[in-house]
Amino acid sequence: MRYSRYVFNTCLIAGSLSLFSAVTQAYSMSDLQDASTNGSGWSGETADYQIIATPGATPGTNEWFSRYTRGNGDSRFNIDESILGQFKNAPLQDNTGAGLAAASESVRVTFLGTGAARNSVLFLAQQGSALLDRNAFWDPIYASGGSNNLLAYNPVNDANRLFETRGGCEYAQAKAGNSCVPDNLGQSRVISGLTVGDSLIFGLQALVLHYNSDNIHYPNTNYFFSGDATNNQDNRGWNDGQVHTKVLNLGNNRFLVGFEDIWGGGDRDFNDNVFLFEGVSVDIPVPPPTVVSEPASVSLLGLLLGGLLWRRRLANKPIK
Repeated sequence: MRYSRYVFNTCLIAGSLSLFSAVTQAYSMSDLQDASTNGSGWSGETADYQIIATPGATPGTNEWFSRYTRGNGDSRFNIDESILGQFKNAPLQDNTGAGLAAASESVRVTFLGTGAARNSVLFLAQQGSALLDRNAFWDPIYASGGSNNLLAYNPVNDANRLFETRGGCEYAQAKAGNSCVPDNLGQSRVISGLTVGDSLIFGLQALVLHYNSDNIHYPNTNYFFSGDATNNQDNRGWNDGQVHTKVLNLGNNRFLVGFEDIWGGGDRDFNDNVFLFEGVSVDIPVPPPTVVSEPASVSLLGLLLGGLLWRRRLANKPIK
């Protein structure tokens, strides 16, 4: 009886895995492309100037252990305080989250940095339908014993894995010397074999982290998905039903996507992991960010103050 139950459970996991694989095998992924292939003026993914390290930073700014790409001659591949501020302050698109879709037969994804303490893996969770097939994704995990059980079943594999966000520079390594750089920082992959209009749902597998001296404890592996909040719901409540991505429109079917990697929304600055997607569209209007230079802002403020003073002077002027 016990052996029969084992065989049944094994078949259930295998069958569910086959169902999930059938959804995700219509595409293929390129090998990792080195950062030096991106833009101009890039000297490689280990350049020191790609690190934004600000000890003592306040919440919402770059944490001391953050790692973002910088110093590239092509601004699309640079992440700075201004971009991170736009992620933090941008409205949650349509209060639902912007879904991504293929705008061409191939989509390029580049890892531009992390402001998160925990290590994560970005993967393509589903291609083709509008919302995540929750049964196909979650049922094998339920059957294997839990969302943090990656030994019996791991939905991230060589066929759908894109990047590891803190590999080669995990929290303890960064804290020890603040000099390491994640292996995949600045690297790209191309997803090909897509059909224009295909919905693309990307998942973030956020891994376990314990660091006792800083009282950091993330005891479970969590999964968070791009797009609508319904992508982050499951039948047993292991996910939080919230939006975990924001997007910034760079124009020409290019979008920056920022993830929140904490169950319940975390600090909601959406800078935990940032990626550049090229060759995609979104399912709701997302206008390009408005950039106002500081001198222009000061001039505008001066005009407003001048107008208020002039109006007050008119109001106080005696009527003859």
